[in-house]
Formats: sequence, C-alpha cells, structure tokens
Amino acid sequence: MIELRHVFKRYHGGADVLTDINFTIEDGEMVFLTGPSGAGKSTLLKLIALIERPTRGQISVNGRDLAKLSRRRIPAFRREIGVVFQDNKLLNDRTLFDNVALPLIVRGVTGDELRRRVHAALDKVGLLARARNHPLTLSGGEQQRVGIARAITNRPPLLIADEPTGNLDAALSDEVIDLFSDFHAHGTTVLIATHEKRHIERLRKRVITLRKDHSLEAA
Repeated sequence: MIELRHVFKRYHGGADVLTDINFTIEDGEMVFLTGPSGAGKSTLLKLIALIERPTRGQISVNGRDLAKLSRRRIPAFRREIGVVFQDNKLLNDRTLFDNVALPLIVRGVTGDELRRRVHAALDKVGLLARARNHPLTLSGGEQQRVGIARAITNRPPLLIADEPTGNLDAALSDEVIDLFSDFHAHGTTVLIATHEKRHIERLRKRVITLRKDHSLEAA
C-alpha cells in the first residue's frame, strides 16, 4: 500500500526535513506516525499524498511509483486518498452537506448519487441530522468529524490524518480516533500522525517514529 525507500526532503536553502526514510505499510494496516514537533511528520504525509515531492528517494502508494505520475494524473491519484487535517479546512459559508459534497462535485457526481453518498458519510460520523447546519454552529470535535466525512466520501482505500485530535479534549479525541479505528476494521488502510501516546497505548497498533534529526527510529 505505502512504501518509502531512501526518501529525503529538503526545502530550498534549508537543511533536510526528512533523512533517509524507509518503511512499508501493508494494505489494510493501521499505523501511527509519531515523533517530536518539527521532526517532519506533516511533511511525510504531504509526500505520501503527493502534495509535495521528495528531494530524492522512491515513494509508492497503491502500487504507483509517485515519481512517474505526471501533473495531470495527480488529481485522480489524490481521489484514492482521504486526507484529514488538524484544522479541518471547512468552508464556514457552506453547510455541512456542501462541505462534504465538494470532493464528489469535483468528480462530477450529481443528483441522487451525490445526496446518498454525502448522507452516508455524515451518518457514519453521527452528524446526518445536522447536514444543513454551518460549521461555526458545531463544536471542535464535530467540525473534525465533518472533515473526516468529507475525506471518506470517495471511499478511499487509504486514509491519512495529520494530528487530527490536536485541538480536542480527551473525550472528543478518543471519539475521533475510534472513528479511524472503525474504518480500519472495515478494511481501510489508516496512517495517523500524532504526538498523543495515549492513543498509541490504547489501540496498540504499529508505530513509526521520527527522531529530532528527521531520521527514522529503528523499530
């Protein structure tokens, strides 16, 4: 599902942000990515989602060598990945329905199929009854669940999340992580960047750790 071989990332004029990263995540696996702030967790997820490209090294996702993907093929590739951000990036002037529908509209899904899939995604995260609300009427945990619903409307085989519980209290944080665990139980490959050891200890999934020097800690 995900394979990185000797991956380095350096921004123009700076030091390496990632140094010789090597790991494999199997199809259907749930993995936590952890490490101190500034170790490169967010950058690593951006490379996997092809939001950025590595300085050198090889990344394969869903059997595709990302270095061989042309720019015009990137949108189709990204539709196979659900991405959840810490700040959820919702549009506050749109309803929850409209926010969740956006990835489907981009794909050209319309009518009954659009409504069915948006309703199913909102129902999955427990917010179907609030589909016509706007994001600012929700709590932080509810807004994060809308972000998750939007990420799963395309039914991606891979779901990645960048510190999805960073702004939430313990109870809401558990709810969000449990949603990801449920997706994993139904066959989705899940990769979550987090600094919260409590989740790692609670779910007991495999952990990939980045060190302060931006290299990978030996398993």
